[in-house]
Amino acid sequence: MEKTFKNKEISDFVRIGLLLFLFAYILFRILDSMDLFIEEIHCGAEKVVTVDKKEYFLANGYRFDNANGRSSERAFEGSYSVKLTPENQYGLSITSGKPTAQEVYEGSVWFYENKIEADTTGWPFLVASIGNQFWKGATEIVQKKDGWGKLEFKITIPEGVYNDPLVVYCWNNTKNIVYFDNMTLRRKNYMKFFRQQ
Repeated sequence: MEKTFKNKEISDFVRIGLLLFLFAYILFRILDSMDLFIEEIHCGAEKVVTVDKKEYFLANGYRFDNANGRSSERAFEGSYSVKLTPENQYGLSITSGKPTAQEVYEGSVWFYENKIEADTTGWPFLVASIGNQFWKGATEIVQKKDGWGKLEFKITIPEGVYNDPLVVYCWNNTKNIVYFDNMTLRRKNYMKFFRQQ
């Protein structure tokens, strides 16, 4: 009799455990389908922090590298942007960690180009790269506002094993001065609710 009672307790415990797991799984799938785990990281070149005598932009608790081109000469919003020249071509970059296959990332940035000379060989780029294994550059202007153009990309990480992190950055591949502002990176992050801002 005692053995039968214990078996019933174990059976009830397993049943309750399975029901709780099923409920948690269904709740997770509903939240995921509503894009509640999508994280948007937005950097407007406004907030700068210094770490080990090097300046970085701070946005949503994330650090953006290459703040050395920060300028108050032009801004899409706020007071600052990143000024990139033919001599200082790269800026406003964020390192996102090692990606896995099929992860989806969306990025955008606004740019303003001072046309000093005609340049038919180069363009302002918004780039996503993973070491030497992956590179995607967006150059097509998808929106215009007050002389600024918006670049966007949406990428799905191809199949493969990646040893390097995903880096998203701005590249001035022109002979002119280009200002970049309001860079945004969107990605799925299941831990976003547990991050300290």
